Amino acid sequence: MAVTTMPPPSRPAPERDRPAARFTPPDLVDLRTAWTRERELATCPGARHDAAPVARCPGRHGRLLDDGLDELLDPVLGPNATPGYYPFRDLGAHTAAGLLGRLDPEVLASERQNLGPTLGTVLRAVVRHPDRLLAEGYVIGPLRCDERVTVTAVLLRTDRPLRIERRHDDGCECDDVLRTLTALGVDDMDAPPDEITPCWGPACLATPPGAEGADDDEPWYRAWWD
Repeated sequence: MAVTTMPPPSRPAPERDRPAARFTPPDLVDLRTAWTRERELATCPGARHDAAPVARCPGRHGRLLDDGLDELLDPVLGPNATPGYYPFRDLGAHTAAGLLGRLDPEVLASERQNLGPTLGTVLRAVVRHPDRLLAEGYVIGPLRCDERVTVTAVLLRTDRPLRIERRHDDGCECDDVLRTLTALGVDDMDAPPDEITPCWGPACLATPPGAEGADDDEPWYRAWWD
């Protein structure tokens, strides 16, 4: 088996195990409550969003909340949220399909993390290949003008372990990750990933390869765009 030089990071708990609560000081609340509070703060009299010349988003605050995206996203958001910013991991086919059905087609076609693939392309690929792909990224809530869902990384399960080197020398197989992503439909990136590393997919059960109970036939890799 190929030996990788970078140890995979710890994998978060599965979607079903995560609490439906986000930290919004001073208490723990669900996502709907957090976003409702954020919209109230962003649109109250005297808020910087109300004052000229910064009135860039009249009526926009809370559009994700109005579209019911809190119900879709609450189960996949991680525990390290801060007001206005909510990271997610292991976004699978169920959530991806819901987002495709509720987000504006123009947003799906244009939203991307810098030179990474578009949001719609990643979500459609995750829906088509639920056993091979997951998405990672963040959500900007109603507190900010640039409210959105953004994918920063794609998690890929490959058919065999790959040799991924930190320095990407001649023996590195990171190009295989890129070719597989493209073949599975993640094909509109403007540049290759800024980073490709081993990671834990759901089948790995957060167990390092070679350890007792590990499934070495289920290698996963993370392609990340800065």
